[in-house]
Formats: sequence, C-alpha cells, structure tokens
Amino acid sequence: MQKGIFKITSKLVAMLLVAISFNSYAQDIVKVRNQNYTSYFSKTQHIPVLVVYSLTPDLFNCIKMKGEAGIKLSQDPQLPDATTLTDDYNNSLFDNAQMMSPDENTCDRDAYTESYYFTNVMPMPKDLYKALWEKLHDKEILKTKKFKKVKVFAGTVGRNWVIGRDNNVIVPEWCWKVIYIPSTDEYLCYEFHNIEPYMAGDKLANHKVDLNTIESLAGVHFVNGVISAPYVTATPNN
Repeated sequence: MQKGIFKITSKLVAMLLVAISFNSYAQDIVKVRNQNYTSYFSKTQHIPVLVVYSLTPDLFNCIKMKGEAGIKLSQDPQLPDATTLTDDYNNSLFDNAQMMSPDENTCDRDAYTESYYFTNVMPMPKDLYKALWEKLHDKEILKTKKFKKVKVFAGTVGRNWVIGRDNNVIVPEWCWKVIYIPSTDEYLCYEFHNIEPYMAGDKLANHKVDLNTIESLAGVHFVNGVISAPYVTATPNN
C-alpha cells in the first residue's frame, strides 16, 4: 500500500515540477514563424521546445525537387544571436535532428532552406534520428498522401546532456511527436527517451502512446488539433 502511495506521490511531484519549469522559462521562449513551420525556441536552451507544421501533398509532391543541393544547417535570420550553433553540434555524440524534415519542403526553395535553420533542430542520438525519427517523417508523408492534410507537433522535454563549448546546447531527455489527422479527428502519438546509445532494431510501434501521455509529459493540451501551453500564442496553425 505504501509503495503504491509513493508511486502516486512521485508522479504528482514530477508533474508539478514540469508545470513549474514550463511557467518559469515561458518568457525565455520565442515564437519564430517560417514559411512551413512555427518554432517555439528557447534562447537559453538553444533548442525548440515545440515545432508545429501542417502538411499537404503540394509541399513535397513535385516532379522535380526545387531545394538546392548542399544546403547546410544555419542560423535563423529571425533569431541569429541564439541560433548560431554549427560549432556546438560539430564533434558531438549527437546528431542534428530536424523536427520537420527537409523532404517535406521540396516544392519551394525558400521553405527547403528554412528547414535547415536551427530553430528546426535538436540534438538526438544518431541511431534514433537515422532510424525511428526518419521513419516517423515517412509516416507523416504517407498519412498526408492518404488524407490530404495532417498537422504535426514535435517537442522536447527535460535535460539529459549539454553539448557545445560556446552556447551550451541542451540535449533534452525526451522528444515526442503528435500527428493529427483533421478528417478523422485522430491523434497518432509517439514518445522517445532521447538517450545514447539507442537500441538497434527498435520499432516505431514500441514508442506509440496515447495523447494523455504526451500531454502529461510535455505540459500541453490538445483540442480539435490545436495545442495549448503557457508559451503558445493562439494564432492560426500556431
């Protein structure tokens, strides 16, 4: 009985700490709107806590790719002081993982370039990024082709590590993604423990969770495909 009470109490304390944390750094988070995604970027953590974007087939279903080859990650011109991070990612144990894939922006040269801004990037274990996270990008594209429109929310939670000599880029403990399908009012939710090393052969299905799990973890709330959080301002498509 005491063990059960301890577990419940620990969970409540963890949820309270998340709430306090979000309230305390909400002022640190800057909303940056690029052509195909909106980033809520922490200037002190140097990562996005949330990236929101909508997908339709016209964003990527082109006869010829319009994005330029050889584009590298770069600072976001809207937030240059906090996103000059190339040197911080170099020689780290973590990959520079894009929240919205460049492959979802191939029909517009500017949008493709913007997908390489650090407002769309977080540190992620290489195995996780190259396997499950990219599979999730593929799933988004397949769902978009089938349902014509989906809305995606990608976020980070906590602190697991720090990389970089100059800017102390936070490696979050958790990363998550919610794919919302408006036509069916369906949420597909995935949660990942953002640690190194990652298990080879892991499957995307092992990380599928319900919406309540994401809401509790990230301190957010969803209603009809719209997210609310202390740092989110209510504008179309967030």
